Amino acid sequence: MKRFYKLFFLLLPALSWYSCNIINPAEPIPSYIRINGISLTTVAGQGSNSSKISDAWVYIDEQLVGCFEIPVTIPILKEGVHQLRIRAGIKVNGISATRSPYPFYDSYTQTITLNKGEVQTISPVVKYLSSADFTCMEDFEASTGTILYNSPTGTDTTLAVTTTPSEVFEGSKSGIAYIDATRTLFECVSDPNTLFPLPKNSSPVFLEFNYKANSNFAVGLFCHTVIGSTTTNITKEKTLDFNPSSDWNKAYVYLTPTIGASGSANQFKIFIGMLNSAGADSLALQLDNIKIVY
Repeated sequence: MKRFYKLFFLLLPALSWYSCNIINPAEPIPSYIRINGISLTTVAGQGSNSSKISDAWVYIDEQLVGCFEIPVTIPILKEGVHQLRIRAGIKVNGISATRSPYPFYDSYTQTITLNKGEVQTISPVVKYLSSADFTCMEDFEASTGTILYNSPTGTDTTLAVTTTPSEVFEGSKSGIAYIDATRTLFECVSDPNTLFPLPKNSSPVFLEFNYKANSNFAVGLFCHTVIGSTTTNITKEKTLDFNPSSDWNKAYVYLTPTIGASGSANQFKIFIGMLNSAGADSLALQLDNIKIVY
């Protein structure tokens, strides 16, 4: 009996080690993918390649790994040759809680060999889908005029085209409106003579633009009900309010809900406006690369 106890206690450490490894098995070593950013390239007719891609939606062999805010290093519990697909994600209306792949960017794909413990850096480049329709576009670079005009509901100041380097986002020109204590309202609309028949079947419609502003401003739609050649009704629907941004920023404004709630309207114009309700002496709204995409 004594020999039995002695043998038991000699085996106890080995049994303990074995049982702990059953409870806590060795963790697999992942492979890693590093994504520092996703860039956009454009062709003629698509305007600027400015973007604000905040997320990578990552798929391995068409299985979603997850949505990751970039830059990011992603562990992948696979090795060997696999198909990698990345979709470019945005914050819809600039809201972190509404992250989504941007429906008008294509996917980046690559065949990748994953090795345990190895980090591979991927530099995805995406393009607009060939089916994307750019129904309205303004980059202020044209030698004559713009597609933005004073609002029919009234404005105290107008949108000017600036060539001052410190006021230009890219290229040689941007749009700018100055507001002060006497000129308290600015509002511009897309060409009053051109209405857009935007889809009302819940298809995604986005307004993209770059902006810089030292006060709040708003964007939305003038919604026209047109029968034949006669406009029978016009309503003005605000889509989104913006906070000030001291640096140039990029907006992706989801217009689909506004279009869907516009009743019988079948033709549209965009508006962008700023109100100096506090009577400040010097406000400015700067704009560039305005696009409606659907």
